[in-house]
Amino acid sequence: YLTDQDKVLGWLEFNDELRPDAESALSHCKDLGIQAHLLSGDNEAAVEKIANTLNIKNRLARQLPDDKPTYVNDLQQQGRIVAMIGDGINDAPVLAGAQVSIAMGGGAQLAQASADMVLLSDNLERLPESVAHARKTLRIIRQNLGWAIGYNLVALPLAAAGYIAPWMAAIGMSASSLIVVLNALRLRSS
Repeated sequence: YLTDQDKVLGWLEFNDELRPDAESALSHCKDLGIQAHLLSGDNEAAVEKIANTLNIKNRLARQLPDDKPTYVNDLQQQGRIVAMIGDGINDAPVLAGAQVSIAMGGGAQLAQASADMVLLSDNLERLPESVAHARKTLRIIRQNLGWAIGYNLVALPLAAAGYIAPWMAAIGMSASSLIVVLNALRLRSS
């Protein structure tokens, strides 16, 4: 407030603005089955406004740096896997304690140093895209391991027992490796 001795002459009001892609990115995260929690050092009114805009049910205001790791630890004790996104100095302790931690590229250096990864893009849509890509990668790894184990469980005993000629087993092993590589190459298309 700017005042003289008698009255208020004017005031400045500061508000946090959401990134333009925040709603869309959070919506895509929810589509992937990710539940959002908002932990903020801001006052209740600011947190309510943002949480209501983004439709986040789990929200806590006036969180001190020591409060956030406690909250995350409670979620982990319930068996949840926590991915934390932060950009401030006060986020460093909680970033260090989450299973997956992401710092914003424009955030504080300490937050970046405490995180597992740094989102260099200002585009928040990269977060749900990264989750979807990581899940696809895990699926393909499991498929490849399943194929390799299954092939070896069938082909090796047959080759050892003499039911398959060694040259046939070698061709089969090469074909198996080719299938695994071609399956992994599907990741390049996404």
